[in-house]
Formats: sequence, C-alpha cells, structure tokens
Amino acid sequence: MPEKSGIILNRAALAVVLERQRQVSDEGYSLYRDDGYTSGELARAASVYARLAGQPGTMSTDWPWAPGTFKPSADRRRDLVKAGALILAEIERLDRQGLIRPAVVRRDEYGMFQHPDLPDFDEGDVEKSRDWVAQQGLEVVRVELETDAPEDIAERYFESGDPDCSYWDPSKPEGDGWFCLAIYDTDAGPSCWWGRRVVTP
Repeated sequence: MPEKSGIILNRAALAVVLERQRQVSDEGYSLYRDDGYTSGELARAASVYARLAGQPGTMSTDWPWAPGTFKPSADRRRDLVKAGALILAEIERLDRQGLIRPAVVRRDEYGMFQHPDLPDFDEGDVEKSRDWVAQQGLEVVRVELETDAPEDIAERYFESGDPDCSYWDPSKPEGDGWFCLAIYDTDAGPSCWWGRRVVTP
C-alpha cells in the first residue's frame, strides 16, 4: 500500500484520495470552484451519495446542484467513494478559510500595492517569507516591469526617473486562481508577485 509522510493508506482511503484527485484533474472540480460553496453544498452532496449509494435512477431534493450532475450507479462502493471524496473536498475548503485569499487591488499614487494579509517581511527575511508561502500552500510567481511591460511602457518608466508605475498592468500567469500579493519597487524596477493556492488533494 502507498505510504505518504509515514501514513499508510489502506485500499478504501486510497480510493477516496484518488477519486478526489480525479475530480480535480478530470472533472475540473478545483479548489477555486469549491471555495464558492459556502453553504454546505459539498457536504450535502456527499450525504446524498452516501444515502442513495448503489441506487441508480434515484434523486433527492437535498442534492445541491442540477439533477443531471447526480450520477448514482449500481456499484454501492463506488458511490460511497464519491461521497468520501466530496467530504474530503469540504474539509479542504474549511481548512483554507484561515488562509490568505484574493483581495481588491487598490494601488497607491505610485502604483504600488500590498495585500492586506501579506506580512511585512524585511528585505533579508528570505527564509521567513519562504516558510510563510509554504504554510499558506501557495505557488508564487514574480513578474518584472522591465521584461513584462510593452517596450513603450518600459522605456517610459526607466527614462522618466519617476517612481510612478501605475500605468503598468502586470501580466497574470497562465492558469486559474492567481491573485496579486504585491506590487513593489526593487533595484531592478517594479515587480509584481502573483500567488495561487497549490492544488494538492
């Protein structure tokens, strides 16, 4: 049986974890979507699958989404695995509630910004900031004005000697879930830090 971090998963637990991974990778049920289910939808869906496991063609008014999305089968174990994966998704959602989340970007007169929940790290706090990123479960990407902005924007900034970069619109990395952590000045010019939650079901 597979072992992760010293924890051995039995066949049933492994089936639930693999189903959760399948929901994310194949069905598009990512954590970004799950975070919108704030009224217990995931737990309710799990309870319906558990109650009606192995009863194809049935339906419950407790199902939180469109009827066509409920797909019970004749395989009771398979439906219970789906229920377990939905419970896992709800627990993951609850665990993320205390983590940094997207915020409205309000840049100052120079075009700078700091997320209100981003700690004030000192310049030498590299290890401390890395620990915070890991604790938050974030993937972080830095975009620099010098290489990101169109040529005319970059020339305007570097030739003006003015610290204002409010006319630069940093490019967002490809993929879902990215939000701005900070836009700040460096020795090489303005940079933007983007972050998103790492999907690790």
